[in-house]
Amino acid sequence: MFSSQGVLVLAVAVVCLSVHGAYAVDFDTEKAFDEVGILKCSMPKIGTRVRPPYPLPDWENMYSKLDVQTKRIYEVVEGNPKEMHIQNLRSDGLLVGNSSHSTDIELVVYERGGLSSDTLQAINSIGSDDIVLDWLRDNNQEDWSSNNENVRAIPRKRPTDGKLRVVFIFGEHGRELVTTEVGEYFIKLLSEASVETLLPIFDNDRLFVDSVLKALDDTVVHIVPCENKSGRRIVETPDPNNGKSGLSEDPNICQRVNKRTVDPNRNWPLYGGVKPWNFKKSSEDGPGASPLSEPESRLLFRVYDSVEPLAVVNVHSGMHGMFSPPDYSPIMLNTAASLAEVKLQSQLNQRWMDGKCTVGAGGHAVGYVAYGTHNDFVHTGFGVPSAETWEVYGNERSEYYDCFGLFNPIEKDVLKEYVRNWTGMALEHITHLHQGLIPGIRSPADKFSEEVASLPEPNTCGLTESHVNAMRGLSDLALGRGDKLERSSFVANAMASTPTLVMPTFEEVKPRTGGLFGVVASSVQNGKPVNGNLLTGNEALGQSRGAANSYSLMMGSYSIMIFGITFVTVSYYVYRRFGFRSSGRRRPRRYRVWDVV
Repeated sequence: MFSSQGVLVLAVAVVCLSVHGAYAVDFDTEKAFDEVGILKCSMPKIGTRVRPPYPLPDWENMYSKLDVQTKRIYEVVEGNPKEMHIQNLRSDGLLVGNSSHSTDIELVVYERGGLSSDTLQAINSIGSDDIVLDWLRDNNQEDWSSNNENVRAIPRKRPTDGKLRVVFIFGEHGRELVTTEVGEYFIKLLSEASVETLLPIFDNDRLFVDSVLKALDDTVVHIVPCENKSGRRIVETPDPNNGKSGLSEDPNICQRVNKRTVDPNRNWPLYGGVKPWNFKKSSEDGPGASPLSEPESRLLFRVYDSVEPLAVVNVHSGMHGMFSPPDYSPIMLNTAASLAEVKLQSQLNQRWMDGKCTVGAGGHAVGYVAYGTHNDFVHTGFGVPSAETWEVYGNERSEYYDCFGLFNPIEKDVLKEYVRNWTGMALEHITHLHQGLIPGIRSPADKFSEEVASLPEPNTCGLTESHVNAMRGLSDLALGRGDKLERSSFVANAMASTPTLVMPTFEEVKPRTGGLFGVVASSVQNGKPVNGNLLTGNEALGQSRGAANSYSLMMGSYSIMIFGITFVTVSYYVYRRFGFRSSGRRRPRRYRVWDVV
């Protein structure tokens, strides 16, 4: 006789076959990547599995609650009023039905040697939510949702040849406690930055410390210590389900989104409101009622509008990684700036993280594409040359409800090590920017420096042969190898031949008519996506081969469906009646891949 577990497996198999006919989507990403020519890359999996009961934060000796942390940050800034400034900014967000959500953020500004009048003018001129509303009225959101030719970057008012302006964002997702620990340590380190204070922290590397201080002399650093305060406070709220497995809903420690269950990293206009093809209502990347509906995104929009940074770093946790735009595509941008950036990221990864990080395009390196993200809009909407996402820690083998251990170190010494290393990486990143190593920031936008050209080719996610050829050609030009005109033409041709791959979206795969059994149109038809944007050449080839033939929605039989549902219902009852006695608890699930960035 079958065991209860065996009956359940058989039932699931039957119902899966029946449901597949009615509402199954088959999309082979690996096949699509191979056909369009995306190269294999290094994607380390770091971590160990921890069995229940899962650990919880030690708020007394290891992690700091938000209010305590904020108070300490104010004390640090007030202790160095000459070089540091802190202000509280508030937004009311969009009223959606009867749901309103207001929040605030702290903005910390550091300028070594003293706050200049230009810096003070910029931060004192940060406008209200009216700035955001004016932009929304003046821009067609359909253009931004499809990223068509009408999309234009917001014109800059401030000169680009002045001081380097960098913004660091921490705490965008509530459960990512380690990020705010890095942010607080970063602020404290900047407040007392000197040869004497930095040498012991960075292994007495005087050359490194001197380059950091030189860069800081010509840089204004803007830091948001915690963006998503409402989500963070839910994480800090006691919950009897915290640390347990086999639950029917997420406990407080798993809170990612804001108070209104909107992901601040999906609430931006570029591809705003678009959902991935495998989107589930229970997922944690809800885009909100409309782009820029949430106070968190509106606050950052206002900061960028006034500061006009040249570089932004958005700090997360959930895995080890360093990503560059785009998040909406698995293929990396083929520009001199993007290629230089991943070379430098790979260097930082080896120096500070022993190669643990996955590096490359956000839409490939993290394992999924995402729409409406912060960095995609910052890069395109504000024209910021360097917009990086850092994933500073992740236990990628943790179980489903081990939400603290998945996103944060659980040992004090490990936390201290990660905080130090990522702060060191932030300072070295600033030195790279200051030295003009990323094209377009204090250097020509279309050229490699000799230092970047001399770095080894990285094993980077989202590259194709076109990227590799462009990278080699740019390196040859920087190092004076070969004929200049021939190499320039080679680079231009490599960039122009970059393939594209448009991933299917939720709207393109769900039934169009006839309810559950409706038929769906392909996302690409004869080289033309259903949104009406005509593609030619490599674009059409990449999309039609990689997407159009890789997934389908098939009609099914009512009788098979009814049989399958009835069978699985009875089998599940048997399993609940007898199976639980032997196991004692339900097998915990693991987080889906889109729960990270």
